[in-house]
Amino acid sequence: MKAEIDAFIQMITSSLPASSRRLDELRVAQLKDETCQKLTDYVLKGWPSKKEVETLCAPYWQNRYEISVQDGLLMRGCRIIIPKSHQAEVLNQIHEGHLGITKCRARARCSVYWPGISKVIEEKIKSCTSCIQESSNRHQPLIPTSFPERPWEVLGLDLFKYKNSWYLLISDYYSRYPEIAWLDRLTSAEIINHCKSIFSRHGIPDVVRSDNGSQFDPVKTV
Repeated sequence: MKAEIDAFIQMITSSLPASSRRLDELRVAQLKDETCQKLTDYVLKGWPSKKEVETLCAPYWQNRYEISVQDGLLMRGCRIIIPKSHQAEVLNQIHEGHLGITKCRARARCSVYWPGISKVIEEKIKSCTSCIQESSNRHQPLIPTSFPERPWEVLGLDLFKYKNSWYLLISDYYSRYPEIAWLDRLTSAEIINHCKSIFSRHGIPDVVRSDNGSQFDPVKTV
């Protein structure tokens, strides 16, 4: 089982939208960060009781079983734990493109983590002049969606660009589990091929939602 988990984490690490150089920078930053080093110590030697956990690491306690060290990177599930020295920079990268709170949070969910990141993203966007202007230009009210009853029942499809490359993000509405695929071409055929591959592993969803971009038009027939 451990070998299978390690292989999965290695696969997630290799699919992250970050260069090898960038990953090396984060490894070094984690080594210099007191909180990351204490977390690594807990992962390797075992977590103490809640009352004995260092104050710096207390916010990680509830997610302690998701934290691991893989390929020299401290991670929570499939997300790299970002040390404090790099959080502002990573936040700016997440906010790049002014995509709004939901999409920026989706970016973070598939790649990076630190305690309170969801709230920080919200505050960043609410204080951004460009995002405020964009929000004021929207006239159509948002319609709330019902929460699915099981995993892989309802999926969200989205596209994002990072370092001149396009990626397909598929998110399970129930578990928040993400799948990321690099797109060689920004076409419906390319997206369909990746969807077929992912659906063959996890099953066909009941509902697929997207932002109605033209590339997604044929996906509902997959």
